[in-house]
Amino acid sequence: MNYLKQLQAFRDYQLFKTELSSGQISLYYALLQINNKCSWVEWFTAANQMLETLSGLSRSGINKNRNILKQLGLVDFKSNGNRKATSYKICVLYTLDSTHNSEHNSTHKSTHNSEHNSTHKSEHKSAHNSSTLLKHKHKQDINETKQDHHDGDAVPNSANNDTNPDNDALFRDLLTFYQQNIGVTGSIVIENLRHSLDDFVEQGTSLDESIEIIKYAIKLTVENDAHSWNYTSKILMNWLNSNLYTLDNIKASNRSRNQHNNIANSSDDFMERSNRSAKETGIGF
Repeated sequence: MNYLKQLQAFRDYQLFKTELSSGQISLYYALLQINNKCSWVEWFTAANQMLETLSGLSRSGINKNRNILKQLGLVDFKSNGNRKATSYKICVLYTLDSTHNSEHNSTHKSTHNSEHNSTHKSEHKSAHNSSTLLKHKHKQDINETKQDHHDGDAVPNSANNDTNPDNDALFRDLLTFYQQNIGVTGSIVIENLRHSLDDFVEQGTSLDESIEIIKYAIKLTVENDAHSWNYTSKILMNWLNSNLYTLDNIKASNRSRNQHNNIANSSDDFMERSNRSAKETGIGF
């Protein structure tokens, strides 16, 4: 896929075909950015939390807008199960001769009679806008129905989470650990803990290890005297963005960073002692 041609074709689509909402545009650009990182493969996976970060949308907003983008033929997606990241496909909007056609159409339009063009465009735009409004309303109705009954990637809640008693027990243990170390867990924190858990499981991490990863993030939060979910969330997001999906890799990365910091601190201490000694003896470096 040619990135620049796809961007230009998408802008033309917004101008001449269908008016998109800001949420749909943000989600589309987020998917383009992720696929660009994947070297433009036909199908790629994207975790919901990554899409939330890049697009600024909530999880329900992502579900709603991606359905509309699919119905418009801009993207395609398929669920890989409740615990795995969704697969996406960017539909190619340009053709090989799209640039030539665009230039030809522009020249042709500029030489047309201005009065004829004005009348033709006005009639065409009026009919097109009426059709677009009807189609958009129909697509909204379809989307809302799908949201209510068929969307497998909806926001996790007690109705669509695994009902395995062992899973429930593990999550209750995680809540208890959070309460003992950071504080009271309101409904928002509980929902965020579920989302974070899902994000690691979507990357192939087992449920048990995902819980241990979150516990480790909570432990680091306490060690840094933060005591807030926002701090814990930033730690988890940093690991996801760094493709660290196992506890061993996370701890190895932390050890490496700590060693680097210790070396830097030792160097600073050495320079400070050297400077102090130079001042005392009058010998400069």
